[in-house]
Amino acid sequence: MSRLVVCNARIEGTSFDSVLMEDGVITKLAGSRELSALPDAEVIDVHGAYVSPGFIDSHMHLLEYGQFLSQLNLFNVHSREALLARVEAAVKNETSEDSWIIGRGFNEEQFDVAELPSLEALNAVSGKHPVALTRACGHQMLVNSKAMAAAGIDGDTMIAGGTIDFQNGRLYENAINAVHDAEPKPDLNQVKEWLLKAMKQMNRYGVTACGSDDFMSTGADWKTVMDAYSQLSYQQRMTVRVSQQCEFESPESFAAFLDEGYSTGIGDDFFVIGPLKLVCDGSLGAHTAAMSEPYRDKKDEKGILLYDDEEMLVLMKLAAQFNMPTICHAIGDRAVDQVLKNLKKVNLPGNPLGHGLVHCQIMRPDQIKQIHEMNLNCYIQSAFIEDDAPILESRVEKTRADTSYPYATLFHSVNTSNGSDAPVTEPDVMKGIQLAVTRKTMDGKSAMNPKECLTIDEALASYTSRGSKALQMDIGEIAVGKKGDLVVLETDPRTLGKTEIGQDKVLLTIMNGEVVYDANALER
Repeated sequence: MSRLVVCNARIEGTSFDSVLMEDGVITKLAGSRELSALPDAEVIDVHGAYVSPGFIDSHMHLLEYGQFLSQLNLFNVHSREALLARVEAAVKNETSEDSWIIGRGFNEEQFDVAELPSLEALNAVSGKHPVALTRACGHQMLVNSKAMAAAGIDGDTMIAGGTIDFQNGRLYENAINAVHDAEPKPDLNQVKEWLLKAMKQMNRYGVTACGSDDFMSTGADWKTVMDAYSQLSYQQRMTVRVSQQCEFESPESFAAFLDEGYSTGIGDDFFVIGPLKLVCDGSLGAHTAAMSEPYRDKKDEKGILLYDDEEMLVLMKLAAQFNMPTICHAIGDRAVDQVLKNLKKVNLPGNPLGHGLVHCQIMRPDQIKQIHEMNLNCYIQSAFIEDDAPILESRVEKTRADTSYPYATLFHSVNTSNGSDAPVTEPDVMKGIQLAVTRKTMDGKSAMNPKECLTIDEALASYTSRGSKALQMDIGEIAVGKKGDLVVLETDPRTLGKTEIGQDKVLLTIMNGEVVYDANALER
């Protein structure tokens, strides 16, 4: 039997200062004197640090995050010249002439001048290499001529649910998939390597569980992804519990998955099948989120709906037939309208399956009322405030902006959990909590409607107990019988100023009663 004691702690939700975990389960809460003397137990004295349930990122892309950590990082690029310089440096470091240069993370709204490089400029620095650079949001891609040729894209190419700007080398929504299909496919070992790398980084942020959409994110087919998770779980190498949010390219591929015997709840304590996931529109930053009214800064644009009603309903009904909930990426209010209309046809009173909306960004009061009436799960990403607060009122009218990202309203009416959508943003939970509490960017220069701020307790719950309910996992609480998933923070965030929460430090992360991250800040 493995035994781990964390003592001399300020433990969330209890007056005791020590917790005992045996074989991965919390078996006792007591005083330090009692538990620190247990035989055959590893004892960690945290010297008064704050202990919370392990953090839960309720929606992200774990495999794609691992890929991102292994490829060209374009976060914190602040000009088109800097972006081109990073590509040029990557090309110089590449020894194989036919290898791809794949990167992610740029956001032209953060450039000194919000202008992307031309196709000619990208061709000039990329040499013989196909180049594919994905915007931070994941809904726009810059490609050079070599990448377009490899994907079979020319001036006559048309792709349903996608847009191609051939002259400038810019792809949107489903058009991006043509390039992903042409990129080198990761094999089983590569997929496992990316997952392990991603989980290690998640642990650094105190994350011990997540809902992850992996089946269409990297070019690996769903069977390879399933094999990778199954092997890592069997080998006891998982350091993050994963509920798979299952995305498929067609009803036929989803049916093939179901025919293999998979459905929600199939799995074990470390990897389990979750809901069907549908991506129903694009992103605010790329102007592809489907809006009921034109964008303020692009009067001829209303975004893109990625499904017609018939195909969406076929997928939802197929999932419900096999007792799978459906959760839908819907950022623009027109996409929310479509999702609500179709979910009403499969949702039973009280929403026992757990259908839900992912992102919950551009919304109207009538839609929020329907979400409450249908009791939908809401998967928010407060981390988006950092990028979206500066641009929100340039995209939508102020009256619409004031009812968007309605975190407090949703939290008080339905189960609302928080996440990062990584690699769209870093899975930095403490930063996410600060953004949820302040509704201001980290530099304080831009803000959203302050009436929708969460309290610190609510923000913490959105990453713990609310996430547990969303993922249907027996975690998110420090109590006897619960899984031994904990995070040790340097300071109780309730004692910090609201603009200091993001600086709180993760000292220790424990998953299933084992230390999976140690910041080496404690005496052991």
